[in-house]
Amino acid sequence: MYEDNGDLVGQQYPSDTGPIDILAISKDKKTILVIELKKGRTSDVVVGQIQRYMGYVKEELAEPNQAVKGMIIALEADTRLKRALAVTSNIEFYRYKIDFKLYKGM
Repeated sequence: MYEDNGDLVGQQYPSDTGPIDILAISKDKKTILVIELKKGRTSDVVVGQIQRYMGYVKEELAEPNQAVKGMIIALEADTRLKRALAVTSNIEFYRYKIDFKLYKGM
């Protein structure tokens, strides 16, 4: 969630290339991290998407001494995504796992 002048504005950060799911900055303020969340399996199309967001952050938000990195989080990656990320050094991929249990009663 982000704020503008102290007011809660939204859950995604708006950019001229689309809404960024999560935009974070490191404690030392040297790195800005663009996080793209995907449900289920994702493919190489997400690489272009996150690169657009990262380009926006680099050109519009980052200071000259700040690095911009990307993170894709999804349930699974297909071969196309693995190949695309193999030649991209500033974007990392993480898988999530859901463990849901339902119990009857109180």
